[in-house]
Amino acid sequence: MADSLGTLPLTPMYLSQQPFLKPEELHPTHPDVISRQATINIGTIGHVAHGKSTLVKAITGITTGRFHSEMERNITIKLGYANAKIFKCPKCPEPHNYFPTSSSMPDNSKCKMCGSVGTLVRHISFVDCPGHDFYMATMLTGACVMDAALLLIAADQPCPQSQTKEHLAAIDIAGITKADRVIIVQNKIDLIKEQEAKSHHQQIVNYLNISLKTKNPHIIPTSAVSGYNVDLVLHHIVNKLPIPKRDLTLPPLFMVIRSFDVNKPGYDIDNIRGGVAGGTLLQGMFKLGDTVEIRPGYTIMNEKTGKCSCYPLITKIISIKADENELRYAIPGGLIAIGTFIDPSYTRQDRLVGSVIGYPGHMPPIRLNITIYYELMHQLISAVNTNNTKIAVLAVNEIILFTIGSNSVSGTIKAVRTVNGVEKIADVVMNKPICAKTGEQIAISRKIATGASRSWRLIGWGKIQDNPDWENLNSTEA
Repeated sequence: MADSLGTLPLTPMYLSQQPFLKPEELHPTHPDVISRQATINIGTIGHVAHGKSTLVKAITGITTGRFHSEMERNITIKLGYANAKIFKCPKCPEPHNYFPTSSSMPDNSKCKMCGSVGTLVRHISFVDCPGHDFYMATMLTGACVMDAALLLIAADQPCPQSQTKEHLAAIDIAGITKADRVIIVQNKIDLIKEQEAKSHHQQIVNYLNISLKTKNPHIIPTSAVSGYNVDLVLHHIVNKLPIPKRDLTLPPLFMVIRSFDVNKPGYDIDNIRGGVAGGTLLQGMFKLGDTVEIRPGYTIMNEKTGKCSCYPLITKIISIKADENELRYAIPGGLIAIGTFIDPSYTRQDRLVGSVIGYPGHMPPIRLNITIYYELMHQLISAVNTNNTKIAVLAVNEIILFTIGSNSVSGTIKAVRTVNGVEKIADVVMNKPICAKTGEQIAISRKIATGASRSWRLIGWGKIQDNPDWENLNSTEA
């Protein structure tokens, strides 16, 4: 493990040792950065069983479904993550001159086709989202960290399928539906004949002309299971997806998507390590040795009074890792793990998911009550086996699911107000505290019957508004 002063060598030792530079000197394609860390998050979205996880594995070599229930059912349930470096071969012909490696491979890796040393041009992180409608809330959590997306559409099924439409609506809320930030992949091309492929291609074009408002979208035919045209997907990632602009001088804000207790049962008390938070930086940069605050932190709800006490956790960053690569500093874009001194019981089994980490004194407020300005869709996007697809207005005392950053929290509608005669503003009491800034975008979901079951379905979006009648929580009872 690298020490807090950053004087010990980082492992693997053959990668950049990340000499510290001023924030204004760093950028998402700087060699010292992409040697060790991914700097762009790419979501894989689309209907269930359209090949999202298979394409990620074809590029990264990593199976994102690592949980027993996922392997047993062969579907993605939790968010999956996998990183890859992309190299450009100097000799292979365009557009087939790009090849991937794992994050920990040397920066002078060789092309498997011709043996030439490639140039490292990107380091990417995939956010593999579940396609099943039951796990839409999980997909919305993934959408909040995406910089771009791969939309997979299976060639052996009509387009669009229900979750294809719902996932596009979700990334629209996240602000990434511009045509230059979405790569369209027509997968499973090996399962149909040429004329069927052309007909299906036209279905995709017709649908995207409306949903993405783009004429003649470029669609990549692939077979992820056989590796066909995977190099073309890499070419588009490098040449079509813009690198997001990052302001590394801002106070850092880190969104927690997973948290871990890395200690094994039976560890000696003297060797126990602090809790680990996994997620992505939204702005700024973290360095080894930084003192940080975790919000909301430790919370206590008084059931008799309805009051809530929040105690943010103050700790120090003692390690930063991206996959197996140790880092001296981290910038936005990739998925990283932060080691701390806090009691690992706080991080065990994803207990910190939805938390925000940053510098003390530079954090968003902690809220139990929020006011939102919202828009509801006219009808349910995914309307399979439903009799009524029209979306009803929000009702007082109704319980709604709000996805705020990486946090999916239910809340009770306490009041609804109109703007120009239309219901647009709602006061909500959340069932647990959240850390969120004014103006933060949120997704709104309602539990809706789908066949014999009920699941959270996307019905709209909104933004958190200032409300002087609501008191923010800090570290005292309110």
